[in-house]
Amino acid sequence: MAINLLNLQPHKVSRDLSGYITFVYGAYKTGKTTLATQMGKSLLLAFEQGYNTLPGVYAQPITSWTDMKQVYRELKKPEVKERFKSIIVDTADIAADLCQKYVCSQLGIENIGDGGWSVNGWAKYKKEFEDTFRSLTQFGYAVVFISHDKEKTIKPQNSTEYQQIGSSMQ
Repeated sequence: MAINLLNLQPHKVSRDLSGYITFVYGAYKTGKTTLATQMGKSLLLAFEQGYNTLPGVYAQPITSWTDMKQVYRELKKPEVKERFKSIIVDTADIAADLCQKYVCSQLGIENIGDGGWSVNGWAKYKKEFEDTFRSLTQFGYAVVFISHDKEKTIKPQNSTEYQQIGSSMQ
């Protein structure tokens, strides 16, 4: 491919989040899920049941990673892709926990760190979780992860202690 700088066109920023992953975290009951459901044609994957006060939301309860895998297969269907454009994962924390339990069950171990390098549960968990949600963006969905915030105390050596607020997934 030949480079011709005179043929460059200015970049246009899309307002469409299809194909992107967004991560929103904050304190309990601050409207994270309400905000996310305002995206067009949204489907809430309800890993926790906090959506009961949101009228008109399309919500699919998820109680296991097997449920998530079934939803994943459904989201591949063209008629489902027409109906939904954004997928909201509420909460990412619970989704991650269910994915870990699923991988542990598949490997016949109790904890994701069991088995050392021969089993490498962490790598398999990471691949399962990331592949699932990255694929959804490749299908054209916008994916929004919801999480809660968590405050922790940081004590640097030779410095003043301070509070840091971050995602509860840390």
